[in-house]
Amino acid sequence: MFSEKQRDLFVIGLYKFRFHKYLKNNLERWCCCKKTCTAYIHLNSDNKVIQTVLDHRHDEVNEILNRQFVSNKLKRKAIDDICEKPSKIINRELLTRDVDTLTTYDLQLIRKNMHYARSSILPKLPKNLEELHTSIRQYERFLINQS
Repeated sequence: MFSEKQRDLFVIGLYKFRFHKYLKNNLERWCCCKKTCTAYIHLNSDNKVIQTVLDHRHDEVNEILNRQFVSNKLKRKAIDDICEKPSKIINRELLTRDVDTLTTYDLQLIRKNMHYARSSILPKLPKNLEELHTSIRQYERFLINQS
């Protein structure tokens, strides 16, 4: 899974783990995403779990995890197909997935995330003729890279 900032996350059970640091012998330490929690896992270079300490000091985050998973998936779809309406992408996803835990507020957040994801890959509106030509060239390069 990916975080909101497009960083890798490991999900074990209903808990999320973020990368913490590299250890000796090509091991990686992944900590629980809650900063006060002491749970961690060690992974080798093949992403196989070597050691686990799963003493979580908090509850599982099923609703948040489900919303983030759906949001990340829809952001990727929104970037892949820029011309499709966000409501159409959301409705298609709601029909194909079990999303009983999502609220209308969650859908508003997802729609906003899709908008920010799309706006981050498109150039800003030009303010003069020179910026217009520059943005057209950038957009043409973007279209070539997408195909």
